[in-house]
This record gives sequence, structure tokens and C-alpha cells, in this order.
Amino acid sequence: MTMPLQHPHAVFSGAWGDTTTGAWYPVQAVVSAGIVTLWVASAAGGWTQHFSVPAQEVTVKSAAQRITLAVGGRSYPILADPAAVGRALGFTSMGIVGGITHHHPGYGVASDVGRGVNQVAAANAFSARGGGEFLSAMRASGARVSRLGYGAIAAIGCGGGALVVFVVIAVAVAFSL
Repeated sequence: MTMPLQHPHAVFSGAWGDTTTGAWYPVQAVVSAGIVTLWVASAAGGWTQHFSVPAQEVTVKSAAQRITLAVGGRSYPILADPAAVGRALGFTSMGIVGGITHHHPGYGVASDVGRGVNQVAAANAFSARGGGEFLSAMRASGARVSRLGYGAIAAIGCGGGALVVFVVIAVAVAFSL
């Protein structure tokens, strides 16, 4: 006896940013039976189906806490925790103020710690809202999926920083000879 083909099912919940109004709307991206559906909460309080297409017609790109669905030439970025964007801007501003006002080094430390905690919170939101399962189900359903997580982003940042340090040391050594 053979088992029937089981299509993966997963849901990613988050918020979709409307670039024209700057507002965030609750969304659910659902993959089920090889079909991807994007549901957007309307101002009237109900859910509206924004699109429903076969998974093979969707390109999925994910970085950090965001999943972007590309369908028919249009992109739909979905954030697991949109408040993380505002927090990141606040912590960055705090770091800038700390850099300008050398009298308060605590601003810089608080900024660094805050940004780190914010990244952890956003990563946890991505996981809790079904990000990993959704990406796996999309891949299994035939969608093109790429993922750049916090580990890769940190590695790129650290690698870039190490490269800058290496170049500065090499130039300093070259000019000191």
C-alpha cells in the first residue's frame, strides 16, 4: 500500500508594510497543498486574500526576521516583528548621541547592548511566528527559496570588519617601511 503524497502546510504570521501610507498591516502567508496565499487584515477588521498562486510561481527571499514573497513582479516583505525596526533606529540614535557627546560613554554601551537584544528578540519572533517551517514548506512545495539569517549577517559583518583591520594594518606597515 502506498501513502498518498502529503503536501506541506505552514503559516508565517507577521506584518506587511504599505509603502504608500507607511502603515503596517497584520498578514498571514500560508502554504498548503502547493498553493501560497497571502492574507492581509483589512481596516474593517476582516481578512482579505491578497493573492493565491502555485508555490512554483513564488520566489522567497529571507533575511534576518523578514520573508519577502515575490509574485508576478511584485514583492511583499513580511516582518515577524515590525516594532524591531523602530527599536533598532532608537538604539542607533542612542549610539550616535553617545559618539557625539563623549561625556556619556554609557550611551554607546547601552546602544550596543540594546541592538543585540533587539536582534535576539526579532530572531525569536521569526521562529515563534513560523518562519523556519514556512521556508521549509515553501522549498518542499517547489518555490525558489533563499535565506540569509543572523549568523550569516554577523559573519559578513565580522569578516568585513576583519578585512578593514587587515587592510589598515597592511597599509600602516607598508608606509612605515
